[in-house]
Amino acid sequence: MKKRKKHNGRRKSTRARYTYGEFLILLPCCTKEHQEELMATVNKAKCPAFVCGKEVPKDLFSISYGMLDELHDASSAQDPAAECLRIIMGLKPAEIYQLNACDVFGFMHFCREQIEKINKLFASLKVNYSSEELAAGVKDLEFGSFGVLDWYAKRMGITNQNEVRDVAWVRIYNCMKNDIDQNNYERRLHKQYMNQSKRK
Repeated sequence: MKKRKKHNGRRKSTRARYTYGEFLILLPCCTKEHQEELMATVNKAKCPAFVCGKEVPKDLFSISYGMLDELHDASSAQDPAAECLRIIMGLKPAEIYQLNACDVFGFMHFCREQIEKINKLFASLKVNYSSEELAAGVKDLEFGSFGVLDWYAKRMGITNQNEVRDVAWVRIYNCMKNDIDQNNYERRLHKQYMNQSKRK
C-alpha cells in the first residue's frame, strides 16, 4: 500500500487496494494467513485528515453528550466502524462503503482512543462516600447514561431529558465535576466540625 504525505500529523490519503465495502466482502474469502495480514495492516491504520471532503476533528471534545452516548453503543453495533463515521461525520452507508478501507479503520481507532480518554475523565470523578453509605448500597444508585441525563436535566431545570443529549459532554462533565468537588468539600467540612465537637 502506498502512502501519501501527512497533513497535521495524519495521512492525507492512502492508496489501498480495497474500498471498505470490498474489504468486508473479500476478507471472509481469504486464507487465514492473508486475513491476519490484512487485519494487521488495517489495525495500524492512522486517522485521515479528511473523509468525503469533510475535515476530521482533531478530538471529540466538542461533540454532544448524545453523540458520546451513541459512540459507547457503537462497539456493539453490526458495523462499529461505519457507525462511528455516521455519528461523527454524518456519512451514509453508501458513502462509507466506498471509502478507503484503511481510512475507515483509522477513523474507528481514532474514535476508540478519544472515547478512552473521555471515559478516564468521567471515571476520575469520585464522591468520597462514607463507610455507612457504602454499606447501605449507595453504589447501586449509579444509573449510567440515563442517570447522567436525569441528573443534568434536574440540575438545569430542563423538563425534557432528550434536550440534554444536545448539550456538549464537556459542559456536563464540568458541571458534574463542580458538584462533586462541592459535595466532597462539604463532607470534609462536616467531618471537621464533628471532630471539633468531640474534642470539647
